[in-house]
Amino acid sequence: VFSIELMLIIYSILIVCLLIASIYDATTKRIPNWLSLLLIISGLSWNYFSAQGLGLKDSSLGLVIGLLLMLPGYIFASMGAGDAKLMAAIGSVVGFKQVLDVALYSYIVMLVIAVSFVIIKGDFPKLLLRYKILVYGLFARTLAYQKPDESDAASYRLPLAPAMAI
Repeated sequence: VFSIELMLIIYSILIVCLLIASIYDATTKRIPNWLSLLLIISGLSWNYFSAQGLGLKDSSLGLVIGLLLMLPGYIFASMGAGDAKLMAAIGSVVGFKQVLDVALYSYIVMLVIAVSFVIIKGDFPKLLLRYKILVYGLFARTLAYQKPDESDAASYRLPLAPAMAI
């Protein structure tokens, strides 16, 4: 009974932290480090000390894989470091197998949100044109990527934390 209560507590902490991160990300475009750190400490501790936990190896692997899955987005400036740290923190709680699912579903939700945003702003034809040029460039073996204009909806950085929370 105690371990089930502990599991409910850790997942409640995860949900509350994701909701707080979503609010911060949506309003300030930042995710506080203390929030990710709280989740990392909670996840590693629970998974190490609890009989219901996944173990320190699985939890640590979830942390590393969560970070690695988001690192390309950070490197190519499509997301912030806070998003990568938050996914690493989620991985420390849910482990490496589940963090793959969380990342995949987060990317799918974010794609739907982003495309919807571009359509609502009326910039979908511009987006299609840029990707058409990119694809033609790939067939011609040249880099033909065009950055979106500052006024294009595609240049706006959408918060990823709400997609992770969903």
